[in-house]
This record gives sequence, structure tokens and C-alpha cells, in this order.
Amino acid sequence: MEAILLYPPNERVKHLEHELRYEHIYIMSYSLDKREDLSEISFDAMSLLIYFSTPYHGTRTSHILNTIPTLRARNSNLTIVVLDASGGESSQNEALALGADAYFSAPLSYSAIALSLKKNDSDKLHTNDTKWLRAFDMWLDLERREVKRNKTSIHLRHKEFALLEFFMLNRGKVLTRTSILEHVWDRNAHFSSNTVDVHINRLRRKIDNPFKEKLIHTIHCIGYTFDKKNPMQ
Repeated sequence: MEAILLYPPNERVKHLEHELRYEHIYIMSYSLDKREDLSEISFDAMSLLIYFSTPYHGTRTSHILNTIPTLRARNSNLTIVVLDASGGESSQNEALALGADAYFSAPLSYSAIALSLKKNDSDKLHTNDTKWLRAFDMWLDLERREVKRNKTSIHLRHKEFALLEFFMLNRGKVLTRTSILEHVWDRNAHFSSNTVDVHINRLRRKIDNPFKEKLIHTIHCIGYTFDKKNPMQ
């Protein structure tokens, strides 16, 4: 999954990006100070991390935390997680009061951070008012039945759309052909696993073949996964 990282100037975040990549969290980083305008940054991702290693009451740190209400207003489905690596007095109460979903203090547990992001992301995807899905550079508008990848519109048939929706809701997971068949087709209907393969091949030709980065990966003897890379390789 993807996440945006906001941090004050002069912070060193390469190690954080590296550790989260091991947890399959891919980071887009932005250094933010008082002079920068949030409107210049796209907050279309469903997860956002705010990182700092200086105490909360420092000018730059307090400024970046005070952006939380603005971010929440721009995208109500955004998962906001604060990472406080300062080792000083906790700013948990301030962060949560401003609208953060979770708060982690030093020493940071990267596996716990990843788990929190994925859980919050999954919970918000399954709310009744969800109108769109996003995974990597793929967009699904559930109301208009529209699909875009990297700003390219893609026309999908009914079953192809249903397949892609199921993949996006379960991105990063290994899905068996049986589970795909039961969720996308009527579980009482009699279809073979070959039905799944045929429809996934059609979907691949539309959403993967025209693009350099592939998202649908075959897991030998098991099924498929929807991710930036094949976990079996």
C-alpha cells in the first residue's frame, strides 16, 4: 500500500522509508515548513504519516501537527498516523485531539505502524459510504463505475470491474481461485477455476499490459495477488 509522509525540514527520513518498505508500505515524502502550501500536495492516498524527532512544542513540529484538521477536511477518509521519534514528553493527547487516528512514540515499531495503517485503511474501505477505492495508481469510482490507472481511463465489463474491486479490497493478500470464484460469481453457480483464469487474463490485458508496472501476479498452484510485486519472488 502507499502512504504520504509529512515531516519538518532537516529531518532524516531515509531509514524510516526503508524500514516501512520492508512492511510493504511505499512512501511519498514531503518536507513541510510554514512557507509551504498544503494545496500544492496531492492527498489522494488513503494513509498519511506525520513524522518528527524534535519535541512537539518546537515551532516546526507544532506547525506540522496543526495541519491535521486541514488534511482531514480535504479527505475525510484519510488515515492519519503520527510518529513521534523525539523521545521527549508525549504529544499523544494533542495529536489525537487534532484528529489523528493513531500515535506512535519512540522507539518506533515499524511492524506495528504498518499494521495500524492497514487496519485503518481496511476499516474505512468497508464503510457503507465508500464511493471510491484507490490502490497504488489505480482508481475505482464505485458510483460511476469508472476506472483509471495513472490518469488513463479504462473501460471494464461488469465481471472485470467486480474482479478489480475484489482485488483492490484485498490488495497484498494471496487469493485462491476458489475465494475469487465465490466472491465475484454466485457461489451456487457451477463454474470451474478456469473461469477465473480467463477473466483475470482479460482484466490483465486492460489494466496491466499497457503499463510497465504489473499489479496482478499469479501465485503458482494457489491463485493470485494484487500488489506491486509478487511475494513469492
